[in-house]
Amino acid sequence: MFATGLVGVVSIQLILPLFPLFLDSHGASEMEISFVISLSSLATTALMIPVGFLMERVGKKRMLLIGLLIWAVTPVFMGSARNWRIVAPLYMVYNLADVFVGPARMAMIAKYSNPESQATVFGIMSMDWPVGGIVSPPLSGLLAERSGWHLTFQVAAIVMALTLVPVLMLKDKDERGPQEERISVLNIFRREYLTTIFLFFIFTCALSTGQSILSIILPIFLKNQMDLSLTNIGLFFTGSSVLSLLSQVPGGWLADRYGRKRVIMAFLLPIPFIFSAWSMVSDWVAMLVLYSLFAGCLSMMGSASLALLSDSFPSELKGAAFSVRMTGFRMGSIVGPLLGGYLYSSLSPKSPFIAAALLFFIGFPIVYLIKEKPKQLF
Repeated sequence: MFATGLVGVVSIQLILPLFPLFLDSHGASEMEISFVISLSSLATTALMIPVGFLMERVGKKRMLLIGLLIWAVTPVFMGSARNWRIVAPLYMVYNLADVFVGPARMAMIAKYSNPESQATVFGIMSMDWPVGGIVSPPLSGLLAERSGWHLTFQVAAIVMALTLVPVLMLKDKDERGPQEERISVLNIFRREYLTTIFLFFIFTCALSTGQSILSIILPIFLKNQMDLSLTNIGLFFTGSSVLSLLSQVPGGWLADRYGRKRVIMAFLLPIPFIFSAWSMVSDWVAMLVLYSLFAGCLSMMGSASLALLSDSFPSELKGAAFSVRMTGFRMGSIVGPLLGGYLYSSLSPKSPFIAAALLFFIGFPIVYLIKEKPKQLF
């Protein structure tokens, strides 16, 4: 699972961090870039819960294979597109892969890890994202500057194809019958679980909206306001990923030792103040320091959030719960780019950062309301 995630993230991060600049190079405006990214999340959001309910019937391993194949094939066509309007539907298909990969991967990690060390395991498994963030963005910028975007997307496709090897080695043990599993996952919306899953949904949606505002605006801001080259923008993301990498496992260990909610709230609280300070600086080095602190806080609480969700639901509902969580994440991915593009073009280049600060602040009282299941051992 870790090998699959690591290789896959290296491929994904060759595309995602600088994707707004790819669209910009094809003549798209800030609002058109926002539209493309939001539209790509719309179909993903609509399919996340239904596909999650089918997970146990189809099999987690098959779900992973379907998603990885989509991620491997679509970059070939995106890199060859000559107009951003052609890229838009291709990017929508590309994003659909996360419907299959995300919930299946998290459910498998939860299933094969011990409850008392689950947050630590999530922290270890989540190290793939910052490792990819260190390696891929500067390589993406360098390839785009020297050889054009086409080569960047072809390399991403080849790397993603390599993930199929470790996935084929995975064992997916289905312990329940298809009909029994189909009925049980609907219990996620029963009264005893409804409040909890709703709180997780809006918490994830608020944080995802804030993150999505940043993901679309940051590369454009660094290029247009700070006059950085594509390679230097890629290095900016690399620098911020270092602290994220170092904080993944400690964040999980702290959550196992002292409690999931306590860790989430401790590292969520500084984030609004980081963005408020970010809106007042004008030096890209200072922005890098603040963004690295943000990435570190996000990593410290990320594993605790996944473990808290896993603790809150029985085994047969974990896949459905992760799908609902991912739906909230995708809802934020629809709203965030549109909001960020509008604020950047209509108000001021720094106004999106204030909006992100408010959204992360909203997440604090929401997570406070989530009830943490008592554990005998942390």
